[in-house]
Amino acid sequence: MEEGYRDGVDAGKENSLQTGFDLGYKLGVNILMPCGELRGTISALVTWCQAQKSDPMMNTQLGELLAAICQCEDQIVKGLSYVHQVVHPSELSSCMDDMGLSSHTHEPSNDSCAAGQDCCRNQECLPSSFQNCRTIQELNNVVKHELCRILKGTRSIAQQLNLSSDLLFYLQTLEMKCSLI
Repeated sequence: MEEGYRDGVDAGKENSLQTGFDLGYKLGVNILMPCGELRGTISALVTWCQAQKSDPMMNTQLGELLAAICQCEDQIVKGLSYVHQVVHPSELSSCMDDMGLSSHTHEPSNDSCAAGQDCCRNQECLPSSFQNCRTIQELNNVVKHELCRILKGTRSIAQQLNLSSDLLFYLQTLEMKCSLI
């Protein structure tokens, strides 16, 4: 009996670890992919501006945007470690029923998180707000906000440099991807 218990615990741990890894990998890729695309685009613009010997002010602004997207990526990775997956009460209830335990109905809390509102605090102070996010949706909201800000700056510079309409269209496409995070 003890051996069966240990086997069950080991199997449960393994399944839980694999499920956690799969979820974390999926979340990381989905959230970080637009950042990587934007970082690559800004890096290409920096290189192009240097080769064209364009306005030094544009180089500086692009450098700042590149630093911002790199910082954003770093903060997302850190933020992902702070996110706690929120389990819906019905999921807990069905698990408890499956184990033969009685479930209790809890009244929803009146705080803003329980009401489905954005719980990230200090969105103006983005680096720390990544750490204040407790759900994936909250993290997505902060990421979306920061990516939109960086994309607007990048698009503005691309327009000032009179770059091709294809590049401007690509930046718009990235903005649409970011809005889907």
